[in-house]
Amino acid sequence: MPMAPRIDPEFKQLIPPLSNEEYQQLEQNILTHRKCRDAVVLWNGLIIDGHSRFYICVKHGIQFEFKEISFSSREDAKLWIVENQLGRRNLTDAMRIELALCKVDMLREKAKANLTLSGGDRKSKKSGFPKPSKAVDEPINVEEVIAKEAGIGKGTLYRYMRIKEDGGPGLLEKVKTGEIKIGSAYLMLAKEVEKRLKQADKWYAYIVERVPFEDNEEGNRMIYKRLEDLAGQLRALLKKLDGLNEVKLCEAKGDAHDDKN
Repeated sequence: MPMAPRIDPEFKQLIPPLSNEEYQQLEQNILTHRKCRDAVVLWNGLIIDGHSRFYICVKHGIQFEFKEISFSSREDAKLWIVENQLGRRNLTDAMRIELALCKVDMLREKAKANLTLSGGDRKSKKSGFPKPSKAVDEPINVEEVIAKEAGIGKGTLYRYMRIKEDGGPGLLEKVKTGEIKIGSAYLMLAKEVEKRLKQADKWYAYIVERVPFEDNEEGNRMIYKRLEDLAGQLRALLKKLDGLNEVKLCEAKGDAHDDKN
């Protein structure tokens, strides 16, 4: 029998947690049958799959099986965890995207390490991805790779990345848990950004009405120039935002998968 399983914080962090409802359902199933259907998977005694099963069984004194898997490195174990989690059906699209992003980063680092060991070359280092069956200098569309790994459309990926970058931790967390769909959160973000930009544009108009601030003509010219630059930037952002809204809404109508987001 393998040694008592241990929790590795880094490994555990790679695994999207079960929702409260999912955890309670799993606990009830284990208690009803007084057994754990699936084994707890280990690598060098560290849990790489089955943290929740492990906790529940220990809590209620229920025996469970171990399954030890061998990997050549910690990095390979981490990659297996991510790929295994991508096979789960109960993940939100946001969780799948995060796993796909993580996997791509892992493959990139692994490719760099392999190139270092083998001597590598400058061209192959450009992509950072292992491509044994393709030309070393063949370009790779990272967005397509991530979308394919996550099983979502590129429109959904684009919207999620905008939310991740500009939406703030509160909105992002709600998207990850599935409380708010990606498409809905994106529209909320777009409307908020547009509102702020319009408010800024109003402030510009308010300030313009109150110049000159300086007693000399040169100083006034500088103020006007900066205000004009600010106004131009704000209007360009508004135009870009309106265009993004129109394009992405059209994509959502034509993409059956994105309609669910």
